[in-house]
Formats: sequence, C-alpha cells, structure tokens
Amino acid sequence: MNLPLVLAVVTISSVALVTAKGPFDPEEMHFIFTRCMEDNLKDGPDRVETLLKWKEWVTEPRDDPATHCFAKCVLEMSGLYDAASGKFDASVIEAQHKAYPNSEDKGKVDALVKAVQGLPPTKNDCTAVFRAFGPVHMAHKATSINLFHDNKALTKGIYEKLGKDIRQRKQSYFEFCENKHYPVGSPKRSDLCKIRQYVVLDDAQFKQHTDCIMKGLRYITKDNILNCDEIKRDFKQVNKDTGALEKVLNTCKAKEPRDVKEKSWHYYKCLVESSVVNDFKEAFDYREVRSQNYGYHLMQKQQYNKPAVQAQVSEVDGKQCPS
Repeated sequence: MNLPLVLAVVTISSVALVTAKGPFDPEEMHFIFTRCMEDNLKDGPDRVETLLKWKEWVTEPRDDPATHCFAKCVLEMSGLYDAASGKFDASVIEAQHKAYPNSEDKGKVDALVKAVQGLPPTKNDCTAVFRAFGPVHMAHKATSINLFHDNKALTKGIYEKLGKDIRQRKQSYFEFCENKHYPVGSPKRSDLCKIRQYVVLDDAQFKQHTDCIMKGLRYITKDNILNCDEIKRDFKQVNKDTGALEKVLNTCKAKEPRDVKEKSWHYYKCLVESSVVNDFKEAFDYREVRSQNYGYHLMQKQQYNKPAVQAQVSEVDGKQCPS
C-alpha cells in the first residue's frame, strides 16, 4: 500500500474537520490515506482499477468526482488545504522535513513549499481543489513520495528505528498498545486478561494504555478532543443505533475531566459503564479486527460477520492472555 499525504481528525458534534498538526509518522500517513480511499471509492467494475491508481499516486480518472474528493480529503486532512479559509498551507511540508531531514533534499522541499505557497485561495469544492493543486502534485510527486513516507526503503527504516513505539504494518492497534504498556515478561502483563474482558482499572499504567488505544483508533485526537464521529462510525459498522450512543457521549462530555491525561480513560470508562456497553463492545471488537489492516474495506466493502469477529478476537485473547 503506497501512501501520500496526511493525518487529521474530525470534531464530532459539528462534523467539521479538525486537522492535526504535523509532523506525521508513517502510521499516521497510512491511516489517513487509506481512510480517504475508503470514504471515496465507489462500488462498481472500476473500483479495483481506481484503487490501484490511487495507491500509485496516479490521480485518475481525472474527470471522476471520486478522484477529486479523494485528493481533497488527503489535502484537507493533512493540513495542506484549509476548508474554512480556502487557502493552501505549506507549513506541514516544512514540519515534515524538519522531523525527517533525511527523507528528501532541502532544495526540493523548498521548491515544493514555494509552489504550495503560490497557490491562490480556492473554494471548498472537490473539483476546484483538485484542479488547483494538480500542477503542484504532478511537478513535485517524487518529493512528496519521499517526504510523506511513501518511499518504501525510507519508510522501512523508520519503522525499524521506532520499533515498539509505532504500530507496525499488519499489527492491530490493540496489540501494539498492549505490548507497549504491558510487555511480555513484565509484572503486570497478566492484567491483560482482565483488560481484554473490558475490566476498567484505575492505575496510571492502564490510563496510559487506554490513551494509546483511544488515540490510535482516533476516538480522541492528538489534541485531546473527543471525536464522536469516529465512534459513531464504528457503531454503524456493526449495524448499531447511534442515537443512544450520542446521548451517552453527551453525558460523558458533560463530565469530561480537565486533566488531559485522564480524558481517554474517562471516555472509555464512561462507555463501558453506560447503557450502550454491549453495542460498544461489539463495535470495539470489530474495530480491533479492522485495525490490523487499514485497507480492510478497500478492495471491496466487507460485510460484518459477528461470529467470525468473535472468533478472531478470541484467538487474540489466547495469544495475549494464555491460560
């Protein structure tokens, strides 16, 4: 899976995009790029062909509204385009190169920055944004590929360097957080036997673990903002009503702690102890399965199969908490 541009998040009551600030690591790029694909790929005989082109940074079919909206999604969620002001912003490019200076020659990065800075204000419309940014994309594609973690050789090195501090490809975000905060052989590794059965602990280690998962699933943004839409999205994936969920989230939000270190734990605990707990567990389990493969729905939309999901989660339970 190739991967261009960036990450951000959606605030939820307003359904407005709240872009997270860069720099972004390869996992963040991979998540946003595949999410923009998932949201904009159309069913039909051309789905796979279009997908393969997008993976290769080929923005075609050029006259296809889906391609236009896919490109705008990546640009907007990366912070390269701001829908509210209608302006393009090159600051994320500079932040990216500062964090990963070996990814590309500074002269080429400066040229990309200058090109983006020269773009005029553009109305918040898929086609308009696509056409405005198109020449920049074509002229600086190679630079973007290196800078935004799509050069496989460079990206491989970053994954290896970060090791347990980044979710590895094909690793579920749950296992990543569990192995990071409750590593094999550690005194509290056995706590996973309770944690994976939705027991809420109140110690600092569990709160760090919960923050890892809630942010990894994008339920809580990098800036510690609740992302209700992402949670509702997961409920819809398992065919659950989001009306009751929304009421619960509003109640949880009214009691939100000021301490940012407590927010993820607060919302997780609030959901587990709420009237929608069973629906939440089902949605959470399915997200665990899908978090192993960000391209889960790309080749074709998968139908939710509860018994199959339960079997997969049980298999992970046995791996993480052997009897």
